[in-house]
This record gives sequence, structure tokens and C-alpha cells, in this order.
Amino acid sequence: MRIQLIHPPHPDAIEDRLDVPLGLLCVASSLRKEGHDIDVCDLSGMKKKEEWNITEADLYGITSYIPTMSLSAEIARACKEKNPKAKIVGGGANFTGLIKSSLECLVPEIFDSIIVGPGELAMLDLVSDMPDINYIYEHPLDKNLDCYPNPNYESIDLSSYNRKIGDSLSLSMLTSRGCPFRCAFCSIYTLYKHMSYRSPKAVAKEISHIIETYGIRSFNFQDDTFLIDKKRTSELLRLLTPLGISFRCHGRVGLDTKEDYQRLKEAGCTQICWGIESGSQFILDRMNKNITIEQNKQVIRWARELEILDRVFIITGFPGENKDTLEETKRFIEETNPSQYFISSFQPYPRTDVWNSPKKYGVKRIYYDFSQYLQTFGDGMKGKCNIDTIWTSREEMAGLENDFRGWMSYRKSRGPMQEYEKKIERLKSRRHESPRRDLGGGI
Repeated sequence: MRIQLIHPPHPDAIEDRLDVPLGLLCVASSLRKEGHDIDVCDLSGMKKKEEWNITEADLYGITSYIPTMSLSAEIARACKEKNPKAKIVGGGANFTGLIKSSLECLVPEIFDSIIVGPGELAMLDLVSDMPDINYIYEHPLDKNLDCYPNPNYESIDLSSYNRKIGDSLSLSMLTSRGCPFRCAFCSIYTLYKHMSYRSPKAVAKEISHIIETYGIRSFNFQDDTFLIDKKRTSELLRLLTPLGISFRCHGRVGLDTKEDYQRLKEAGCTQICWGIESGSQFILDRMNKNITIEQNKQVIRWARELEILDRVFIITGFPGENKDTLEETKRFIEETNPSQYFISSFQPYPRTDVWNSPKKYGVKRIYYDFSQYLQTFGDGMKGKCNIDTIWTSREEMAGLENDFRGWMSYRKSRGPMQEYEKKIERLKSRRHESPRRDLGGGI
């Protein structure tokens, strides 16, 4: 069967072609293992319809994000033009959220079927039913991920992606799936029923193959929580150390230790990222982060002491946010002086706890124009607010967020950056001809 898997462009992204479409590549390998003719079409960065390389196929699988849902529907219509008899299936975390929230009515009608959760096994179930397919397919993965084939990078042009670790081209990898935490702004639990892992031996073997085949020695581990299973991670790092690689990963405040970071560094880790989210304990508690401000400070301090590049993710506009809580975040930033940061505007994604229980969070209204669910867009200086709360209206929060982003824009990032980040830094420098006062050395 001819199957084309399509990743849509994200026209509002700061950098649309940063990482490979790892999810689609995993699904492609699963289908290819069963003998199907698979083509992966990554449209990232291709804003014009004339650039879309849609080929004739019997089945089209299109992933989607909430802001690109209408664009994914446009791609689906282009697929129907190529082959009117073809079936169109949609997938991705946000489609899963809509289905799990009983909001099928919000899914574009052009899709014949929706994959809920991970796609490797669900797509095999769908293909076995062709042409009489169901509307919903859900098939959770086994806890042992070694039984599934590795992504096949021959389907794409690796040199066309822009993620770098230092000055070297890097490749995205997953060594686990899922997250045991229940942050109120996240719906990852709707994708995975439980934590699933690849064995350390299997990960090290794939990395060795990538080094030998592509000459790539830098990796971006995209696990939601890389250090969740300490025993497994320790064994993995032991196997990675002699390979001479460099990598970045996501830590988890409250779970990580300084000893963990020492082992990461010895294995080649050059950057750790955390969901710091806020400098306000009030906001962290409402987010159900189960961490403290002091713990947030501590992980940055540990990374700094071990000379590992620190990067923090901040969410603005979570229900309860106001001028005072943003001032607390400013004070946190001034004290810790993180090397790099990324700011996201809160979005009430379907199936998150905020979406499910808005009154619990003081949300008076959720706006449903999904095309405006933009955490960060353009030059990284903007986001979108899509809720009214008992504390602030959407318009009031937009003003507060813009002021906060403007304040943050005076900060100069340190250490190796992605190309798009370098452009943003140059833009910031041009905007601020007269630098503000010295913001200090931090912890």
C-alpha cells in the first residue's frame, strides 16, 4: 500500500525547520517493517502551496498542531485532489486532546479517521482495515520500546534541519515515552497510558549506528523527563560516555540531583533545559508543578557550577498570573540570571486540567479560535492570550505579557545558540540602542 505521511508547515514559528519530524519517522518505520511503501513529506518551512510535494497515495497521514489544524485540513484537501479515493487520517497530541474531550465536532470533516495517542500500532490497525476504516484508532505502545523499529532517516534530508549542539548538526532522539507528572497546562498523559522505555543498550547501539552512517555525534534528547528512571539513566550514561558524543536534554526540578548532572557532563551533556515556568510560588502551586522556587534556583546553580549550559522555559499568563506574579518572576530572573531562556504564553489546550475544569482555575472564558493558540511566534517577542480570568481579562494579560517580554528582551543570552536565536539577539540589540543597567551575574 502506498502511504504518504505529512508534517505540515508552521508559518508562525520562529524557526520552522529545527528538528526532524521524529514522530512521523517512527510511524513510517513501523509501517515499512510490514512491507508498505512509505514516503515521509516534511513541509516544514514551506509556506507556499506550490512547494508541497504531495504524491499520489492510497492513504495520507497528516499530523497537526492546534494552530495549524486548518492548514492541515488544507493539506488534506490537496491530498484528495491528488487521489479522490484516498483515505485521510489525522494525528498528533492536539487531535488526541479534542477526541478525548469529546470534541470531534471541532476536527475538520476532511479527515476520515483520527489516531489517538502514539501512531506506530494504531496506524497498523487502521491499514489492516482499509478501505473500511473506523473514525478513531487507539493502540498504546508496550512498556518495552525495544520491540519497535528505530526511525529511518533515509526518508528525509538531514542536512536541511537546523538544530545544532555547539557548532555541530544534531539529531533528535527519544529514549522514553510519557511523563508521570500532571502539570495543569500539559496533556501529555492523554498520549501515553504509562511510561515506556528503550533499553540503554538499544539506545547506545542506535547512536553508534548514526555515528557510523551519518557522522553525527550531537544529539537532542527529547524525552519529557530524561532522568526519571535513575538506574536506567545511569546505565545509559555509562554506555554513552565512551562514544564521545555531545547532547542536550530536559531535566526535572525536584527530581534531579547534582550527582545526576555530574554524570550527564561526563557522558557529554552540554546543555540542560528545565520547565522553570514561573518565579511565583503561587503560580507554581496552581500549575501543580510540585516544586519550589528554591529548587528552581538550585538546578540552575548546579549546572552553572558544573559548567553545563542552563536554559529555562517560562510560561506567562497561567490563570492567576497578574502584575505582581510577573514581578516575582522578574526578581527570580535577576537573581538567577539564566544563560538562555524561552518564553511561552499559556494556552488552554484541550484535555489539560485547565480546559477540563476552568472554574477550578478561575477561568471565566476560554476563546476557541485555535489559530490564535500561539505560545511564541514571529521574532519571539510575542505570544497570544486566549482566556479571561477573575484576575485579568485577555486584553489586560496581553499587555502584561508584552511588558514582561519587553523587559526580558534586554537580557543578553550566553553560550552557543541556534541560528534563529542569534538573529533574535541581533534584533534585540538593534531595538535597544542604549543598554539597560547591568543585570548582575546571577547565582
